[in-house]
Amino acid sequence: MKWIATTLLVAGCMSIGLMGQTGLKPGGAVPDFKLNDLNGKAFKSSQLQGSVVLLDLWATWCEPCIADIPMLNRLHEKFGRRGLKVVGIAVESGWAKDIKPHVAKLGIKYLVFVGTEKIVEQYEMIGFPTTYLMGRDGKLVKKYLGTLPDHEKEKETEMEHDIEALLR
Repeated sequence: MKWIATTLLVAGCMSIGLMGQTGLKPGGAVPDFKLNDLNGKAFKSSQLQGSVVLLDLWATWCEPCIADIPMLNRLHEKFGRRGLKVVGIAVESGWAKDIKPHVAKLGIKYLVFVGTEKIVEQYEMIGFPTTYLMGRDGKLVKKYLGTLPDHEKEKETEMEHDIEALLR
């Protein structure tokens, strides 16, 4: 029953959100951003240029987001040396001082930045987690919406396949 409710919620959010979307489409450019890391150092998205990027918009209070972190760590470890940059942007989660303890507790091994309302709008985020795969050219390849309970392995397999194709 919980799975059905979650599926309906995700499907409903996806259909509502997709009605108003106009900008982010596969093959199109993704918005540039400038955010701070957890130590307050400014970071520009242009620093990711030339890498395959897996950009995850998540929240510290979001259970499906937290469930995805071990998968994102594995992808970072498996493909990082070959040119994949996994980037987490914590939104609706407070300041760096609020996010840091969660990053430590969850054992996040990839880059994490403090998100803003602007990034949520720029990336047309409609639910948690929302993950974007971008090619070396900085263009959007795929957008992954949500995570269904008991289907995390399928999501990871799909991401691995998509990343592998971009790293060839």
